[in-house]
Amino acid sequence: MMSPDKLIFPNCLNEVILPAELPPIVLVAFTRPELLEEVLSAISQQSLLPQQILAFVDGPRTARDGPLIRQCISLLETFSQQIPVEIVVRPHNLGCDRNVISALTEVFSVHSTLVYLEDDVVPNPCFYDRMCRLLETYRNHQQVCSVSAYANFPQELEPLIERDFIVSNRVFALGFGTWADRWHELNLSNQPQGYNPFKKFYNIPATIQTKYTLVNQFFLEKNIQADWVITLTLNALFNNRVHITPKVSFVRNIGCGHPEAKTYRGSEPAWINARYEPSARPNSLPSSLELSEILASPLKGLALARHLENYSGLWLSLSAIRHFLWKYPGLQNMAAFLKLFLFRLPILLRRWRSGLPI
Repeated sequence: MMSPDKLIFPNCLNEVILPAELPPIVLVAFTRPELLEEVLSAISQQSLLPQQILAFVDGPRTARDGPLIRQCISLLETFSQQIPVEIVVRPHNLGCDRNVISALTEVFSVHSTLVYLEDDVVPNPCFYDRMCRLLETYRNHQQVCSVSAYANFPQELEPLIERDFIVSNRVFALGFGTWADRWHELNLSNQPQGYNPFKKFYNIPATIQTKYTLVNQFFLEKNIQADWVITLTLNALFNNRVHITPKVSFVRNIGCGHPEAKTYRGSEPAWINARYEPSARPNSLPSSLELSEILASPLKGLALARHLENYSGLWLSLSAIRHFLWKYPGLQNMAAFLKLFLFRLPILLRRWRSGLPI
């Protein structure tokens, strides 16, 4: 017998009726007016125009940020002649993560859904229409935590994808949407920055997809940093929530290499926009909320150890090696993790002598 979920899912987004009140676009900006201008231009060319934009501009870190922030505000004020823009300017610098989490929490005190963009994420013309329909499709399916316009999945999965969207266990925030009830349930605004419900990076369930989140969390923990997308991913994973992501991206990132970039400060990585299609209008939907077998299956110990080896700055603490040896028994697994532990032991010792987190 088919599950109730399968019975009520539409086959495609074109069948979904849009609500009378469309979700606002929440746009976060800071010190990149030339990028923001390109994003605003793309919003003005949407096949379905938003009824409202809520723009959150972070405060300056130093006096040098002031002129760039004022340019962003001026662009938003001018753009409000085309689409209403409510501008929230932070009096002090919150930082990217706190600004975003605060912004989404504030918006969800009024609205039940939202579509999120950053000042370096350019949507294609069908972006807003597709996101609105996705939010309406999964509104009553609590298991779905977010919907996204960005395609990123293991290469091995590609030949198995038959629909335009897949069920994912990672969040991709380069153009995403979510609902107030899901956001409030995960409660990021009341958690410390970088909160990991699994406590330590090595406790994160490793799959062919989440192995990247595991590595990201390792470096965040060791460098005492935070990333709201990783935190959201971990909280959703801990609560057995999934995400709907596309086979091809209908947004592209233009921020790589920018002097104000937070993450990708060098040249643009080849993978970041590899799946982008400017004319994409994805339509067909997955028939259930079940993860594909390849995404749901736990990663074998040897495969995880080899994955961790790919990151030269990664090491294993005594608690991490104990955990992996206990979780992945067997001579091959034990040998692989012990090799990684011993080869990277000098890093651990240097950090221990310097008083850094190990």
